[in-house]
Amino acid sequence: MSEAIENLSVILLTLRRKLAVVAAVLVAGVALSFQFTGPLIERMKEDLLPEGAKLVYVSPLEVMMLKLKLSFIIGILLALPLIAFYAYRALSRRFSFKNPIKIGKSHFLLLGVAALVMFVLGASYAYFLMLPLFLEYLYLSAADSGVTATYSIFKFISFAAAGTALFGLIFELPIVLTFLTRSGFIQYRTLVTYRKHIYVVFFFIGAVITPPDVFSQVMVAVPMIIFFEISMVVVRVLGVKHKVSQPDPSSVSRASERS
Repeated sequence: MSEAIENLSVILLTLRRKLAVVAAVLVAGVALSFQFTGPLIERMKEDLLPEGAKLVYVSPLEVMMLKLKLSFIIGILLALPLIAFYAYRALSRRFSFKNPIKIGKSHFLLLGVAALVMFVLGASYAYFLMLPLFLEYLYLSAADSGVTATYSIFKFISFAAAGTALFGLIFELPIVLTFLTRSGFIQYRTLVTYRKHIYVVFFFIGAVITPPDVFSQVMVAVPMIIFFEISMVVVRVLGVKHKVSQPDPSSVSRASERS
């Protein structure tokens, strides 16, 4: 575990040096996507707002802040591939004395396409299946209690956007964990040892990003657990456990004799 923390510090140091490039991509993504946030909000209202529910804004700047938040989420998603590339370069240099991963341009292209496909699948699951189901469930629960559902537009759209982006990233788990284990950054046995702790983290994430009811938390946490287990199977099949190369004893003895 201490080795993983040390490797993480190397990645963070590399990202700090490349912070200007990452920030430029982030700012450009925010500026460009801001132009399209208005139609995006309208689309999300039509697709996700339960029939009979209403959206209101409770402060003069609420809609503007919502557009900025959506733009920031999109900017982060656009900057993530660059961050992942810098992290990969840091790992490659870090493990240069081991068995570094040999990835050509064709492999990078395949990896990028696979990552994009998995993100789209995860976002589609959240947007077209998970969110409509439990937003409708929450609305019906309120209606049965005789309460009129009136949502803050900022909180409603922010919740939907965050959930969609989160599940897009969750569906990347098989690719990410396979890469990390093949690089030696994380060992398979470490994932097995901390499996229960990871489950707790998933339920904590579900509790943070959803309303305080068990159904919503389960709808978020269970797909995370399922994809984590899928990732574990993929890692077990494809993960290469690199070991630190041990020096040849004869060469060590010869070096000591010279000294």
